[in-house]
Amino acid sequence: MFAKIFLGFVLIPLIDLYILVQIGSKIGTLNAIALCLLTAFVGAALAKSQGVATMQKVQENLNRGIMPAEDILDAVLIFLAGLVLLTPGFMTDIFGLLILFPVTRGYFKRMLRAQFENMKNNPNIHVVHHNSEFTAWTNQDQPKRRIDDHDVIDVEVEDKKNDKPLQ
Repeated sequence: MFAKIFLGFVLIPLIDLYILVQIGSKIGTLNAIALCLLTAFVGAALAKSQGVATMQKVQENLNRGIMPAEDILDAVLIFLAGLVLLTPGFMTDIFGLLILFPVTRGYFKRMLRAQFENMKNNPNIHVVHHNSEFTAWTNQDQPKRRIDDHDVIDVEVEDKKNDKPLQ
């Protein structure tokens, strides 16, 4: 987990800064900054227009009683692309544009669906309350295990005001 945070907040901006300096040395500093701002502006405008269109599709599908799962995935990815495009740098702009284009967005949707499927198939939170059962997941990769009776902690809730157990 630390490696992912390090990669996201330290390594990627440093690589973007390196690329910006290299491009700035070739075409000039002000030209590189202007190009970076232009890609951010155009990308944000594209993300906004695609986001509005996608949200309209979501609304239309909901009004027809159709679950808009694919459209919601599109909306999440378009929002992510908009955030990435607003981050200064050429590498992040290229990544954001790849997410934004419908042809390449399909690849990211497949990756996201596979991640959701993996999380669903490998839950690592398991709660049993009386006869009902709840299973969920977190972002940690842990082996799937069965909770035995010796793992169960029995808890009784009391009302502090009335000093009696709650029903």
